[in-house]
Amino acid sequence: MLSIALVMVCQTAFGGPIKKSDKINVDGINYAVNAKSNKARVIAGKNLYTGDLVIPEKITEDSITYYVETIDAGAFYDCSTLTSVTIPTTVTKIGSNAFQNCSGIESITIPNSVTEIASELFEGCTSLKEVNLHNGIKSIGSGAFKKCTALEDITIPNGVKALPSDFFHGCSSLRNVNLPNAMEKIGSSAFEDCTSLEEISLPNGIKSIGSDAFKKCVSLKSFTSTTSMNSISSSLFEGCSSLKDMNITTNIKSINHDAFKDCASLDSIYIPNGVNDIGSSVFENCSSLRIVNIPSGLKSVPSSMFRNCSNLEHITIPNSIKAISGNSFRGCTSLRHVEIPNSVKEIGSDAFNGCVSLASVTMKSGIPPKIKKDSFSKAFIKDGMLYVPNELPYTANPKSVWAQFRNIRKSKDRR
Repeated sequence: MLSIALVMVCQTAFGGPIKKSDKINVDGINYAVNAKSNKARVIAGKNLYTGDLVIPEKITEDSITYYVETIDAGAFYDCSTLTSVTIPTTVTKIGSNAFQNCSGIESITIPNSVTEIASELFEGCTSLKEVNLHNGIKSIGSGAFKKCTALEDITIPNGVKALPSDFFHGCSSLRNVNLPNAMEKIGSSAFEDCTSLEEISLPNGIKSIGSDAFKKCVSLKSFTSTTSMNSISSSLFEGCSSLKDMNITTNIKSINHDAFKDCASLDSIYIPNGVNDIGSSVFENCSSLRIVNIPSGLKSVPSSMFRNCSNLEHITIPNSIKAISGNSFRGCTSLRHVEIPNSVKEIGSDAFNGCVSLASVTMKSGIPPKIKKDSFSKAFIKDGMLYVPNELPYTANPKSVWAQFRNIRKSKDRR
């Protein structure tokens, strides 16, 4: 009994066998090892890893062999002078942020043993040009390649069904992306700020694309929604200044706010009549927009919908519209004539303010809709022609805004 106790005391005082879970360094690589399972994890150390690193399949310490199966989350975080990493096939898991900000790595191959790409895995790897992802990968995490500014092309594995949020956010050199036929979803900001992306082919099975997914893709020239989609998300193409050809399929029912805001090259677009919900500022600052329709399924013109569409000369407002919201056509400097149907009951603030070319407005309703004092510019109220079915309802109340219009004529008198 005494000898056993003495041995235990000696092991405690002077070290001894590695504990079931301990940290060691072998050939410059830090590991957390487990003597019971004979498994090892690559972990971060006090000193950053540099140069070309080869992770072995197994290591030996104190006559115990450990198999390297995991690269811990953040293991190589901020190792900016690390130039390459060889990953063995014994590794089955790589944690999130494992290679984040490894700005010296130019290429990497994920072994077949790894079936998941963790979130932010390669974020900030600004020299990464080549990535080999095998088809055994089933899931990929958000922001995995965010700000990989040298990455030009990539193929997403066949088994991946969702491209998560921020996946390629800020990949400014990305030109070619091959998406698998099985893909059903693209997350928010997935391609945001991919400034070199000119086109993308979507599998028809894509059911949803998140907000901001293509925001500020300034080289994107054309896009066609899939027949599986039923909505266009908010700010989806905001700032896509080269977008000219846009095909909205008939299955689309809603277009959310800012969807096409600042798309300065968009010349014409047809919105299917099945669209019954449109958010604010959808076409704001689309300075080249000439031809566009308001779908007959819409009940109101949203606020700032066509604000600063300086090339828009004509618009047809359908009989389904009950309200023209504030700023709807503000700054449409080429708009010359507007016909407002009798269904419209209200015109909001600044709805037609700044429409410096507006010469005439035809009101179809004999009952004047509600109007704000700034719905039209002071210049139009003074010099523009307002055509109405009958002058009396518009002039009867001298305190009303309508009565301030100086040139009110019956519609039949219009020449």
